[in-house]
Amino acid sequence: MVESWTESMTARERVETIATTLSEPRTANWIADQADVKWDTAKKHLDNLAESGVLLVTEDDTYVPDPTRAYFDHLRELILTNDRAELRGELEAIADRIEDWKTTYKVDSPEDLEATLGDDRSADEIRERRQTLRRWENSLRSRDTIQTALQLYDDIQSLTDDVPANTRREGAG
Repeated sequence: MVESWTESMTARERVETIATTLSEPRTANWIADQADVKWDTAKKHLDNLAESGVLLVTEDDTYVPDPTRAYFDHLRELILTNDRAELRGELEAIADRIEDWKTTYKVDSPEDLEATLGDDRSADEIRERRQTLRRWENSLRSRDTIQTALQLYDDIQSLTDDVPANTRREGAG
């Protein structure tokens, strides 16, 4: 039997999981419903997350992840879970994908590919090109983030040099 997430995670963990993966602002009621907790439980945990800087609260009392915090957390995760060679290898894989798209579609940029969407093409061809366009744009964002991670690599690694080997981050197993 598969264990439900309400049995495998605490109320705080469920609220945090929902809240930190939001793509648009949501109310405490909505998050409580999704996390299967009472409103006051969700509100307490959401306010704690906002106070700690993980979430932002909008003027109309909705919650959304702080994009700056999410970006730096992602950079940190890239650096602490990959060595330089792995990051460089991912840059190479991204470059290969981009070169393949340029060759396949006979274009030089995502903008050039987007311009071909208006050409006389079948619906399947347009869908394929739109999907490739999204993947290309995501690849460019990933490339930029990985390049930033490589630039910060030594600085971040040096900060962890004095951390005792028997420590772990909260939530790490």
